[in-house]
Amino acid sequence: MLSLTPSRCLASLVGAFLGAISVSAENQNDVGVWRKVSSYLTKEALIVLKDLPSPENAEAQRERDFCAAVVTLDQQPLSESRLDDVETRLQTLLALRGDDDIANASRYLLGRIAQIYRGTPQMDAAEKYYRAVLKRGDSDEWAKLARVKLAVLELYVLPEESRQVRIDAVLALIDNTDDPVTQRDLYRLIARAGMFFNFPPELALKHLLAADEFGGLEGTLGADQLVQIGELAIDQRQPELSAHYYERLREEYPVTLLWACFDEKYNRCRAFAFASHR
Repeated sequence: MLSLTPSRCLASLVGAFLGAISVSAENQNDVGVWRKVSSYLTKEALIVLKDLPSPENAEAQRERDFCAAVVTLDQQPLSESRLDDVETRLQTLLALRGDDDIANASRYLLGRIAQIYRGTPQMDAAEKYYRAVLKRGDSDEWAKLARVKLAVLELYVLPEESRQVRIDAVLALIDNTDDPVTQRDLYRLIARAGMFFNFPPELALKHLLAADEFGGLEGTLGADQLVQIGELAIDQRQPELSAHYYERLREEYPVTLLWACFDEKYNRCRAFAFASHR
């Protein structure tokens, strides 16, 4: 399993950078820099960036300045002084213009710096930046990413009166987005938090079933979700529901090792379901 280092987090964002920001014709060479960052070739990215010709207009210069901030953030060793430098660059981009994709990407990245890059996390600052991203609307990739990151803070970090208030805060985040992938991921977060906070099992089951309606999970994540629903259904004395999800596990993931682990429970569920109809 890959460790969740800041460098890996940053590299995982490059696809979003390339997809959400329209690079001007003058700055097509910058795409090569982004691709090197995504491949963890951070030093090479910096070399290429320094060798690029100067942008010819303000729009291209803004794109270049944002690219330079991201490349600087990905250089090692990562120090507090370097983080200060990157923050200054991003804040400058925001001060110059606050209503374009680069501005929202800068807000999101400032939130990530506060949350995971600093030696001492600054969760209040991270919350502020994520909410600022969402304030612009729900139409861009940054809002989708920020909504999930804010949900994690709401569930586990920010001060709240009770565990139920934490769940309700994330339900509100779901209500305020129409993006199905974001909704699915937030339902999954609620289910996990329900188990973490020792809610009755029906809360986790309810929200995993809601997440399952959206589909789209593959590989280990998809198989794990089917197993979780099957297990929770057993706990809730719903053998038919449990058997249904174990059948899906067999059909959708025929070679997974998870199936062998739960074969006995699956057969027991089938027996219970059969007996209930006799």
